[in-house]
Amino acid sequence: LNSNKFSKVRTTFEEIIFSHLYPRLDVNVSKGMNHLLKSPWSVHPKTGRVCVPIDPENCEDFDPFAVPTVEDLIDDINNYECKGNDSKVEKSMQDWQKTRMAPYLEFFKTKFLQPLEAGIRAKRREMAAKYDMSF
Repeated sequence: LNSNKFSKVRTTFEEIIFSHLYPRLDVNVSKGMNHLLKSPWSVHPKTGRVCVPIDPENCEDFDPFAVPTVEDLIDDINNYECKGNDSKVEKSMQDWQKTRMAPYLEFFKTKFLQPLEAGIRAKRREMAAKYDMSF
């Protein structure tokens, strides 16, 4: 094959791949604002399910129907308090720690926020060393 024919074959091949494998946009998803709210902790308007972060290492184990709803979270807090948990440690617990959101929040903290914070600190140290910010 000469280079011109090869280029056309390659372009055609890429177009086929693109048309079959590239994610398609849904008109309603593109124009509706509530479809775009998929950040962690947002609530689905119809189901009431909370959008939670997913561990990419175990995404095949994720069950979207096991995700808590706002109603579930309210029940968790009310049931926790009804059980008479009165110790000093339990009184200092935040409400999210009393719910089934706790594992999702811990995952978000350890796998996203802490590495992000460590990266920011490292960048600050690097910039301070580069510009000798000591006074």
